[in-house]
Amino acid sequence: MTTDHERLDTLLTSACARFAHRPALTDATRTLTYAELAAEADTLRTELASAGHHPGEPVLVRVGNRGGDLAAQLAVWRARGTVVPVHLGTPDTMMRESAGRTGARLVLDADGPLGVRVRDIVPAPARTPRELGSEQALVAFTSGTTGRPKGVVLSHRALTGKLRAIDRVLPFRPGEEALQVLQLHFTFGQWTSLLTLATGGTLHLLPRFDAPAVLRRLAAERADRIAVVPSMLRMVDRELNTPGTGPELREALRASGGPGTWITGGEPLPSGLGHRLRAALPGSGIADVYGLSETSTSDFILTPDRYDAAAGTIGRPSPGVEFRIATGDGPPLPAVPGSTGELCLRTPFLMTGYLDDPAATRAAMDGDWLRTGDLAVVRPADGMVELVGRKKQLLCRGGIKFAPLEVERPYALHPATAGCLAVGVPDPMLGERVHLVFVAAPGTSPTEEELRAHGRRHLQPYQVPERVHFVAELPLGRTGKTDRAAAARLAAAAPAGTEGRR
Repeated sequence: MTTDHERLDTLLTSACARFAHRPALTDATRTLTYAELAAEADTLRTELASAGHHPGEPVLVRVGNRGGDLAAQLAVWRARGTVVPVHLGTPDTMMRESAGRTGARLVLDADGPLGVRVRDIVPAPARTPRELGSEQALVAFTSGTTGRPKGVVLSHRALTGKLRAIDRVLPFRPGEEALQVLQLHFTFGQWTSLLTLATGGTLHLLPRFDAPAVLRRLAAERADRIAVVPSMLRMVDRELNTPGTGPELREALRASGGPGTWITGGEPLPSGLGHRLRAALPGSGIADVYGLSETSTSDFILTPDRYDAAAGTIGRPSPGVEFRIATGDGPPLPAVPGSTGELCLRTPFLMTGYLDDPAATRAAMDGDWLRTGDLAVVRPADGMVELVGRKKQLLCRGGIKFAPLEVERPYALHPATAGCLAVGVPDPMLGERVHLVFVAAPGTSPTEEELRAHGRRHLQPYQVPERVHFVAELPLGRTGKTDRAAAARLAAAAPAGTEGRR
């Protein structure tokens, strides 16, 4: 059974008492001190009780990077409920689907109109899946590109344990200022917000990511860190290198010293992009994190002090995490440097299971090892771990299989690259042909043949892209990660024999 010190509400309530008069949260309209955060959570917990909430029930919590969102989550946890975060813009039809899957009856909107902040979403209580209960903290829906998203159920014990583990490697300190542009229905947004509050920092919530506005704010106000996904950093890179305004913006950011650290995760960060950012803003560090919702996030952390030497890797495991590599269909084995296989993790911070899907939970496990679906290799030189692709996303040209990241890695170092994705386009003769969806860095105009020549110098012949498709931005999924499936569709739909600029 989970003890009080292993609960998120206990962790946050303790912080509210210790840092009572310090600012906890700011959003577009207000500032909440830690004492006010606790008081607002108490009020919302009373409203939940008045609406008939019972311990162990899940509650849909509407989130949109507002100060009340964190108060609402704390209220649900204090009421011994499970938080199911749903974005503010989610229509009621989809909300009802989430309610049906989780067994939630109530929706909580902390910043909604008085009198309707807690309301019924279904006419009668639904069946609560067996994975849920008063010891479960969160249901996070994955952002898969096909099929129905899985609901990952995370316990208080798993999440509080992972927060403490992260803090040992990537310390969050009292009084630090964090700019939050990630949404709370994304587990990356959850842990960076919760750890900031648990350690007495101030969380500045922005409703969405807008690169020019975020950079202007970072130049004008102190920020010790900001959490982003690599697609956001591509937009930052573009702004910093825009002729005319870029140099002035870089100078203002250097003068402000902000942010102290870019925490990036959610997908691989190309080393070229990371190095350009470090060169443009030498006072800012980069922490590259890798993790799954299924393991409470952040299983590997490449810390800022090691980033320059190990860019392109995910670093080493965070405390409490073990890893192995599974080659072929065999069991996970201790990693042999230089050998590629599926990354498998063993951790005490594992999910309770997939929501109402024990078969999927069993399929994800190999004994007590979680199969991540990510292909990885341990670098012989320093023991750092590199991701090389997804097991289900391997390209196969003429019967030879290889990972998209093997193609993308040398292009990340090309000075004209702002972003790129290698994708397979069906071909009746070879099975697949390799295409590159490419975003040019500001002020550059590489040709298709120039980029293919770069590939011939750095890749195996079968890996060289046969077509390059120029786009203004890489396609993104709903959580801001690059969408390979959408990029593959774009490449497949391009007219034959022409160099596309879109």
